[in-house]
Amino acid sequence: MKKFFIFLLLFSFFINTTLAQFINEKNDSTTNTQIKPICIGKTFLQYQKHIWTSPFRIKKKDLLYLLPVALAATTAIVYDEDIHRNIMQFKTNNAWVKDVSPVFTNGGEISVVGGISAAFYLTGFVLKDDKAMQTGAIAGYALVNSAVVVSILKMIAGRERPRVDATNTWHPFPESLKQFSGTSSDYYASFPSGHSIAAFTLATVIAEQYKETKIIPFIMYTLASGVALSRTTENAHWLSDVIVGSALGYGIGKYMVKHHKQTKWFLFPSQSGGCLMVTGIYRL
Repeated sequence: MKKFFIFLLLFSFFINTTLAQFINEKNDSTTNTQIKPICIGKTFLQYQKHIWTSPFRIKKKDLLYLLPVALAATTAIVYDEDIHRNIMQFKTNNAWVKDVSPVFTNGGEISVVGGISAAFYLTGFVLKDDKAMQTGAIAGYALVNSAVVVSILKMIAGRERPRVDATNTWHPFPESLKQFSGTSSDYYASFPSGHSIAAFTLATVIAEQYKETKIIPFIMYTLASGVALSRTTENAHWLSDVIVGSALGYGIGKYMVKHHKQTKWFLFPSQSGGCLMVTGIYRL
């Protein structure tokens, strides 16, 4: 989590310095642009409110997606120990899994998903591709929201990772913060899977942005699924952890794209009245 926010600060600083000249060129009498300041704190809280209250706005059509996920997650939780033993046995019996699993699991690392979102934004900036810039910006902001959601849920659930003692044990709201500090901090952070939510958040944003090219959604969701499943073969998560994490990532990514689909924006950090701002310049 700490590495991710450090990355965001550096990314914002880079955007600020590289966009300065571009903004001056665009914001003149011959270009129809508008400068719109957005307070990070206010906007972020609005998104978080929407995410956490979304269960109260479920529609009938949403049940086609939610019911299978809920059923799969519930079933997995009940049989997680048996499922995990079978997964680890499968890994033992198949050498290729040992080779492929670590590669896929790295795809959910903060440095990877954050780097990809930054690459989209900066590539779009260099090539003057609004869609690529938009994709990078949406992905970055979606990943921040996903990171906050998964961090809170991990602390609430306090579920032990399977590698601790291979037993399905939960410690809701641990009495001692020592359980979340030092070398033991990772032991009680199994539910839901952070790698899965990050991978599916990024995959969904890219898939939705480029869904007119049929192969892209297929590739993105296949890679994200590989990341999620690798968390079980790496003995880091139970199957239910990755199911819930994947579903959350999909939902958050979908929401962020829907909310910003038509925005052609350029972002850079600013400050006004003591409030940290993101200034967005977009073409009308």
